[in-house]
Amino acid sequence: MIRTTVVTVLLLATLAASARAAEQAPAALSPSLVELKPHQCELPRCLTNSLLQQRKLAKFHQAMDDIKAQRALIGDFERYAAWMNTNLAAYSRYIQAGSAAATVAKFLPIPYAGQAAFFSKFVAQFTLSLGSTSKSLNHYLQTSQQLLDQAAALDPHSPDPKVLAEVHAFADGPFLKSMLEAQRQLNGIADLSASAQAFLTGLNNYLSTGDEYLHKVKGVFKKKEDSQQEKGFLTESSGNLKTQTELFNTRLKNFEAQGGRITNTIKALSVYDELAAEAGTTLAAKQ
Repeated sequence: MIRTTVVTVLLLATLAASARAAEQAPAALSPSLVELKPHQCELPRCLTNSLLQQRKLAKFHQAMDDIKAQRALIGDFERYAAWMNTNLAAYSRYIQAGSAAATVAKFLPIPYAGQAAFFSKFVAQFTLSLGSTSKSLNHYLQTSQQLLDQAAALDPHSPDPKVLAEVHAFADGPFLKSMLEAQRQLNGIADLSASAQAFLTGLNNYLSTGDEYLHKVKGVFKKKEDSQQEKGFLTESSGNLKTQTELFNTRLKNFEAQGGRITNTIKALSVYDELAAEAGTTLAAKQ
């Protein structure tokens, strides 16, 4: 009886030890379970060509949002150009007067080539720049609207790969070219505006020292009393130009920032084409 009890106790102890060892040992996964939890799915299964085209178009629409915001700034640029064109005649009057006096008294910052003799060319350049800027803005509006229309016509759930590729090519080619040209022209206007402002500020500072300058250029004014009115008008013109130019420069910075995002997004879209090509090659090799 005692012998039986001892054997029974030893048997139970052995079974308990085996159970504890089984609990502590790491569970071995069968091959079927491993296959159900892969570390990385195969490209053709995870990203089909259809899904890649959908994601490409969705990313493309992010650029479209920035383009719409960019287009909203064009009206402000056009109003500034029209305002500047209207006031350019008045600024030209001062520039011509400054050119006549600068040979006698060199007191002004010269905005064009550092020489007073080029003031008239400065005005001509400004006028031409305003005209070319207006043309570039119109061209940008045309190409951007064409791009927006093409993108809107694509089915967001099942875009045609060929048509989407054509829209992408238009965005990466003619559209970006027109956007960068408009940006270049706007930067030219900003530089010329800064030069005009520097000239008017210098002239206004000089006038505040006395009437010597007005006496030197009195032939520019038709009446004697006109010369006395120039001081107040010049101060007002200089202040208006400063305010308008600061607003212009702020909007130009926004335009450039949006342009940078648009360019990066459009250039990055080629990644989806590379993935689609890789998926197609892998799938064809398996078949």
